[in-house]
Amino acid sequence: MTTVEGRPPTSGRFRKPWRRYGRLVATNFLRGASYACGTGVIGLAVWWAQNR
Repeated sequence: MTTVEGRPPTSGRFRKPWRRYGRLVATNFLRGASYACGTGVIGLAVWWAQNR
């Protein structure tokens, strides 16, 4: 078995891909949130127009 001291640190190697992945997740989350908000507003407008 190898010890933890003998292994190189993996945090420096994986820092950039994780940052890029985080940015991708944030972009997709904002896109989904804006789409859901727009759909909700359109649905609310249709409901309000029908119940006037």
